[in-house]
Amino acid sequence: MSGCAVAAMSALAECHADELQLSSHQIAESRNLSQPLVAKVLTVLSQAGLVLGTRGPGGGYRLARAPREITLFDVVDLFEGHRDPSACPFGPGWCGVGDPCPMHHLLADMSESAASQLKGANFGAFVGHGKPLEKG
Repeated sequence: MSGCAVAAMSALAECHADELQLSSHQIAESRNLSQPLVAKVLTVLSQAGLVLGTRGPGGGYRLARAPREITLFDVVDLFEGHRDPSACPFGPGWCGVGDPCPMHHLLADMSESAASQLKGANFGAFVGHGKPLEKG
């Protein structure tokens, strides 16, 4: 679901400067996604304060803050949650109990690197890009 959320947020960032609101249908269509899935994702994003939604005719969704103020980490972490750094691919009883498993340091480094990359990337990169989306 985090991929769908990033796609929805990127669509909203693209039209942020034009102050457009997009429906879940418009977002789904622009990203070739399932509309019910986009609607679910937008509900979670709204509850987290990342998007604002307006009901009724002429309603839709928009970003709650400037795109450059919302990182990919904000969105991915919302759907993926905090990963337990002590989680071990060899199961419980390895890492954190005795010596770490043979992959512990590699996996921990990869997790830290991915989080760092996501924190350094924001939705400002999408502003003004993509196909124009029309309200309607």
